Amino acid sequence: MLTTLPVADSARLLGIHPKTLHHWLAQANVPLVAHPTDARIKCVTEEHLQQVARLHGRPLLSAVSSQPLDAVAAPLVASQEIVRPLQINEVQSASLAYLLPFPSAPETDLIQKLSSLETKIVTLQEQLAQLALALLQERERSVEHRITALETTLAELMKKSILPPSLANSQATGIGPERVYSLHSPQQLHPAEQDTRSRLPALIEYSAQGTYVIISSQQGELHLAPDSVEWFAWFATISSFRFVGQQGRFTAYRHSHSSRSWRAHRVIHQRSYKQTLGVTDQLTILRLEQVAAALQSHMALL
Repeated sequence: MLTTLPVADSARLLGIHPKTLHHWLAQANVPLVAHPTDARIKCVTEEHLQQVARLHGRPLLSAVSSQPLDAVAAPLVASQEIVRPLQINEVQSASLAYLLPFPSAPETDLIQKLSSLETKIVTLQEQLAQLALALLQERERSVEHRITALETTLAELMKKSILPPSLANSQATGIGPERVYSLHSPQQLHPAEQDTRSRLPALIEYSAQGTYVIISSQQGELHLAPDSVEWFAWFATISSFRFVGQQGRFTAYRHSHSSRSWRAHRVIHQRSYKQTLGVTDQLTILRLEQVAAALQSHMALL
């Protein structure tokens, strides 16, 4: 009698996946045979199974001829009719072995390559995000430096244009500044230019020499000691000013013409940020630097 085994059991004896066994049988032109009692079960003869094992150098896990077909197939049919929990025999366990995955070597390599590729993609995405953030920060620093340089240049030009020409020649003539002002009247400005200058806010800037320079659009450079009586008295005469400190910068305005309360304002990436400075008597250098740093922190969050 010709000994046959189901395809799933044959694959288990060879230690391969049933799909791989189907592929090997097709390559060797080996036909499948039907089970003598159940045509739905496809089987492989012992001779063909040994032939495939020799072609691919696969040892059989046990002797096929020691298990007749009826001894394997009968429990299979019985297991489809009656389910007996906790009473599955050895032959039934062998018939269910095809449910376990048996990936071939090429499939394993593809899975490993795919996993490695996904890891590299995640790494590249993180690096791209870091580069984009670094680019934004560099642009912001470049813009800040350019604005500071332009403001310094503008302040110097305004200072030169406001001072009368005779003041620059006072040292050459030996005449003091007070005498020059008494001999020569200031240059008359056009009303439109006078109105424009009156609207420009004063500038308080931390210089490279480690001191704070105060420049008024109408009076030029003011020699005021920070936090002095003259310092707070000067704030009482203006309605707005610009501050460029060590930690950041902003523009300050009064809440209203008659109010003593001040508010700092800054635009970062087209978004407006405001913070209360306090009343005029609280506008110390420490307070101005604290508010400038607080507004600057919004840039780091973007």
